[in-house]
Amino acid sequence: MIWTNRSFLFISICSGLYGRELSVKDSYDALFHSSDIVHATLHLNNIIRQGANGLTDFEKSRLSEIGLSVRGDQIIALKRTNLDQTYDTDHFRFYYTLDASSTDAVENEDYVIAMGDVFEEVWIFHLDSMGFDPPPPNPNNEHDLYEIYIEYLSPQYFALTYGEGSGSSCYGFIKMRNSYTASQFNNHTELENIQVTAVHEFFHAIQFGYNCYERFWFMEASATWSEDELYDDVNDFYRYIPNFFSNPDKAINSEGTFMYGTCIFFQYIDEHLGGPETIRTCWEYSSEYATPVNDISFKAIDAALQENNSSFENAYNQMRVANQILSSSENARMYSYEEADGYLTVVSPPPKEDYFFFEKGDIESIDNFSLQLYESHYYSLATETPVSISLSEVKGEFSLTSIVKTSATDQWIVISGNDLNIDPKIGIEWITLIVSALGEDENDWDYTLRLVDGYSEDFTFYSPYPNPSMGNIVNFKFQVITEQTIEFRIVDILGHEILNFSNHYSEPEVVTLEWNGKNKNGQRVGNGTYLCIMEGDSNQRVHKITYLKKSN
Repeated sequence: MIWTNRSFLFISICSGLYGRELSVKDSYDALFHSSDIVHATLHLNNIIRQGANGLTDFEKSRLSEIGLSVRGDQIIALKRTNLDQTYDTDHFRFYYTLDASSTDAVENEDYVIAMGDVFEEVWIFHLDSMGFDPPPPNPNNEHDLYEIYIEYLSPQYFALTYGEGSGSSCYGFIKMRNSYTASQFNNHTELENIQVTAVHEFFHAIQFGYNCYERFWFMEASATWSEDELYDDVNDFYRYIPNFFSNPDKAINSEGTFMYGTCIFFQYIDEHLGGPETIRTCWEYSSEYATPVNDISFKAIDAALQENNSSFENAYNQMRVANQILSSSENARMYSYEEADGYLTVVSPPPKEDYFFFEKGDIESIDNFSLQLYESHYYSLATETPVSISLSEVKGEFSLTSIVKTSATDQWIVISGNDLNIDPKIGIEWITLIVSALGEDENDWDYTLRLVDGYSEDFTFYSPYPNPSMGNIVNFKFQVITEQTIEFRIVDILGHEILNFSNHYSEPEVVTLEWNGKNKNGQRVGNGTYLCIMEGDSNQRVHKITYLKKSN
């Protein structure tokens, strides 16, 4: 095995900041002692970032097996020199060998050419279609092509992407396997393995250019998301999402195997909060906020979502609801997944922290002191009588959301707030409560959940969606409990009536009205604030909405 010291990466950071649950020893064990398939880029760069302190001399000596060398306080990235062939495409240079006596040998040149075609497809996807900037060029090279080394890698590794240089923007190179036909990769064809690996690893190369200090959970979750964005039919990420769905009480920024399943968060953003452009904007803000000292991953994502009239916390809460509903139905609307039916082949709704069976006259209370930031607890609730649920924030900030699956096909009612009331007269199939820890001002989050007798509702008028409209159809959902006539009006701030609706309901049901932004004369209304007024036989409810036409 021959290496050359052509460049090095040395990032001086506080070792406790990155991989909060992932030490250098964790990464070493994952790289050298795991029997499972490993995305080695995470662990490789975790060692590069934190240095080899904490490893024995023997463990340090083994780092050469993954192309690293310890030189004092520096980690040197090494490249093979025994790859005697090169193949250039428009944007890449591939190093390989056909020498049959070498463990690095590829079977034939067709393998290299096929890999080159895939990487060019990946380049077009990330740069031309998604609008990302290319990885920074290596200033030590005499060419401007991105380097990829095709060689023998440990049987557990998909590939390795190295960041090189210092500072917040790093250049680098990729090592791909000289074969993807081993049994551990037999869930997909060799070409499919090359495809998902190429799009994933090249996204890491791009990410290093934006922010070489970025948290690994953000890097890996968005890279795994990109696999399905380009190669939708391969669905390699299905192997990772069960870990995320089955551990809602694990923080969304946890590092290790868990974070690959966190791709579902970026899939949710992709489908509901601006598409791939929003995820690119996340990385643009990551570049703007880059620092070797502080974790800015939440801040960067939040800034991008603010441009879509959302926030990190809103997206997080909505994703948690979507993970319980797990439906591709149009009725699920903002809580749907396009591939929900596929997800259901490998996951179930998140497990429940506890089960409540509420009866009239009960007083049930639970104190919980185990949540950390952006962790969630799911509770199951069964009741045949009205029940009021209240959340008391003992320490920290929380959100409480109830999801009611009605007896009607593909109908869900989602309500958020620290005081909720559920009247089962509507006909209920199941109820789930979600408590999530929010805010970044605490070190731990404690809460009390209390259930007492509720009240029978006349009708319930839920918050309109989306609000602001951003050019989309606005949905008004309401739940009729008792027989009555419902009057609904939209008026402008001067009281002028824009639209009206009236209907009599003889039995409980859930109804959704849609507004396309036109008045009763069929004319498009102007941007502005409108009041939505719903009146029944004995109650009136009002919501305010902001109508905004879609920008050109």
